Amino acid sequence: MKLKYLKPLLLLIVIYLLVQGLGLWIAAGGLWVKEGVVEQIQDNPELGVVENPESLESSGQIFLYILVATAFLLLFIRFKLDFIIKVFINIAILGGLLLTLVNLFDFLGFFAAVFLFVLRLWKREDIFVMNVVIIFTIPGIGSWLGASLDVFPALLLLLVLAAYDVVAVFGTKHMVTLAESAKENMPLMVAIPVEDRHLGLGTGDLVMPLVFSTSMLRQYPLTSSVITVLGGLLGLIALFYYTTKRKDVVLPALPPITAGLLLGFALSFLIL
Repeated sequence: MKLKYLKPLLLLIVIYLLVQGLGLWIAAGGLWVKEGVVEQIQDNPELGVVENPESLESSGQIFLYILVATAFLLLFIRFKLDFIIKVFINIAILGGLLLTLVNLFDFLGFFAAVFLFVLRLWKREDIFVMNVVIIFTIPGIGSWLGASLDVFPALLLLLVLAAYDVVAVFGTKHMVTLAESAKENMPLMVAIPVEDRHLGLGTGDLVMPLVFSTSMLRQYPLTSSVITVLGGLLGLIALFYYTTKRKDVVLPALPPITAGLLLGFALSFLIL
């Protein structure tokens, strides 16, 4: 790989590890966290996204939510209802920030979340600010979803979404439409400067590794989740390397990340 790609690659790695690390931190109940998200939902199942975390049908339920949300976004884009899009996206960002930072810093986290949210509204075209906000938005959402599922429903959801990602990019191509609209209306993606362009990584590509690794905490030690996350990083690096060879092309990121996660998941059984 050429030296000019080293800086964006390192930035991509740092963002991925920060998101996954923060998510596992609040999920497992690390330093400063009074009670991990997994423990919170196990003690209070009503806080979870689904009623039955052990059922494979729960993964289908979440997938249906994603399909409905995507359909509404496409509908809003079709009729140029930008204001509605921004309202829903802002609600999601604020909710994610609160989930992450309140779990980390309790009451002080509320003010930190509001500060970052206001900063994003003020500096909405600043890529650095957008990336920082995403880094603190995704851990809360991903850990909450992951803590709501057992490992095998989460694995099924991961595989289904990876397949859906391929269809949405190469088949129906509606994911391309969402990516194009995201440049202006939906700042819910990480942007990595690469030469004269930006490599966009959707929030789903960062959320799903965390959902899967967090779900593992319900049955396996934290080390297993960490190894799995590192496997996903290998898939992400492979994708980055491929995109440096194929410019001006939209590629689904979740399939290679999923392949890496599965490799890490399998290795965790051999190592531990």
